[in-house]
Amino acid sequence: LALSDLVYTESIMCRGKEDFKGKEILILGGGDGALLNELRKEDPKKVIMVEIDDMVMQACKTYLRSVCGDSLDNYQGDNYQIIVGDCIAHMEKWKAEGKTFDYIISDLTDIPIKKPSYMLGGIWDFIVKIIDMSFSVLSPNGKYLTHATGSSNDGALKCFDYILETQLDRPVTFTKTNAFVPSFLGLGLLSDRIEEGVGMDHIMVLPGLQSK
Repeated sequence: LALSDLVYTESIMCRGKEDFKGKEILILGGGDGALLNELRKEDPKKVIMVEIDDMVMQACKTYLRSVCGDSLDNYQGDNYQIIVGDCIAHMEKWKAEGKTFDYIISDLTDIPIKKPSYMLGGIWDFIVKIIDMSFSVLSPNGKYLTHATGSSNDGALKCFDYILETQLDRPVTFTKTNAFVPSFLGLGLLSDRIEEGVGMDHIMVLPGLQSK
């Protein structure tokens, strides 16, 4: 994330398309504070952010204030809470307690950039686990939002589709959006496309029948 990447944050939260007013929202990761900062402007009931790396938040509080605003100054506010810890452990606890969220937004790792086979493993298995755990604490009409990778990485995006269609504990429907992120030159280089930024795919996953 760079100072010019508000579009990245607005895209992952589907700003203008989703109504967060009065909703309970869980952010997985998001240590730069950008997503929390923008969601606080949407009048939610409560936003909980679980980030494992406190050092990242301390650095962003100092050097990325135009992105995070004052959202990382205090880890507890009127309608938000920042938890330093493992999001999987906290979701397991909330599942046992029966707690659910209206929105879960995963701002963890991107999907692998190398062209995969459909023999899943490593980070792919982690991604499947995160999505399955998220749905265990998502309300019946809730939505799971996440990012994928650069739009030019067709092989990885197809693998993500395959995961959503066949590898989860429950059937889902999903939609995709695409946004131009100015600072993502690195993704362009890795995909042999040298350009001033690249498109970034974002995914919305809903409970329901499988997407075809």
